[in-house]
Amino acid sequence: MDELDYNTCNATFRSLTDQQRLMVEETSRLIGAGADLELTSYGCGFGMFELELIARVPRRTVWFQGVDTNGEAIERLRAKLDGLPKVRGQRVLTASMADVRITPTEYGLFVQSLCYLGADEGMEVLKEARNRHRRLVVAVTPLNELNGAFAESLAQQGIVRPLFAQTLAEELTRFGVEFRSVTVRAEITVPVSEPAHRLLEFLTFARHQPWRGGTGRAELLDAVAGMGTVSAGHVRIPHPVEVFSIG
Repeated sequence: MDELDYNTCNATFRSLTDQQRLMVEETSRLIGAGADLELTSYGCGFGMFELELIARVPRRTVWFQGVDTNGEAIERLRAKLDGLPKVRGQRVLTASMADVRITPTEYGLFVQSLCYLGADEGMEVLKEARNRHRRLVVAVTPLNELNGAFAESLAQQGIVRPLFAQTLAEELTRFGVEFRSVTVRAEITVPVSEPAHRLLEFLTFARHQPWRGGTGRAELLDAVAGMGTVSAGHVRIPHPVEVFSIG
């Protein structure tokens, strides 16, 4: 998938799930009310989650630091942050999660970014982040049928024991790191009336690979329906995420 196709499919997928909204609510609750917030987001991308969090977190002002290897995404996020009166300052870097230029802040945030790393590499990243931040908030999905194809893709790339929710909990326990976690019981809701192109975009992003089945609307709808249950004109697919609070 090229970047345009990826972004189109991503937008369609996100429009059908309440996961981001519920994650923002839980993260805002964990951070709590106060005056200023200093926040670093690892793997921030275009900032779809971060911009919503900044708007909703109960802090009067936010100093934001974003880290991502996608330079174009970083530039777009920087421009959006410039227009937000709640943001008193920003620092967004085209860098890896281990870059020495990352400034210590009150909170460190990992949203769906650690699952791209194997357990050894991911825990090393978390160790360094714990030295920079008073508290970490980590959101990762459990390994389930929905992301099974993604896990297979990671295995083909040689990524061993990627940090999905269960593996992360096991590793934190093994290293004696105290944490609390909350399951956010999000759901994907796909209207059975969706046109074929939207169903195809959804399947492509949900499976993290090009769709190789039939492209007729009936075939696409059958494939989507097989991922969940059909009720009241919608296909409902569980889309949980585990939110960890560390520190």
